[in-house]
Amino acid sequence: GTGLAEARGTVLGQRLDRASRDSVSGQTVVDPRGYLTGLDSAVVTSSADLADIHKARLLLKSVRDTNPRHGPGWIAAARVEECANKMPQARAIIQGGCTACPESEDVWLET
Repeated sequence: GTGLAEARGTVLGQRLDRASRDSVSGQTVVDPRGYLTGLDSAVVTSSADLADIHKARLLLKSVRDTNPRHGPGWIAAARVEECANKMPQARAIIQGGCTACPESEDVWLET
């Protein structure tokens, strides 16, 4: 939802601001691994974010139940759990996707 997008945008802005302050003689110092880790670990705290995640979970469960052979539904559901910092649930969902969609290269690449 928009709450997650705003949180990621805020984190991105903070990281870029910090990177511009950390520049040495015109060369910006950025640790790409640290940046991506920080972006992925953005904490969902507002009630709007939690409501968005809950709605997304319900919608994507319905997608998976209605069309279990639709790989993008499994991928999206796993990514929602990643955004919520629920890695065990994300792994379980994508493993279910590999079982339901054994021919989907995209689902397998997501593991």
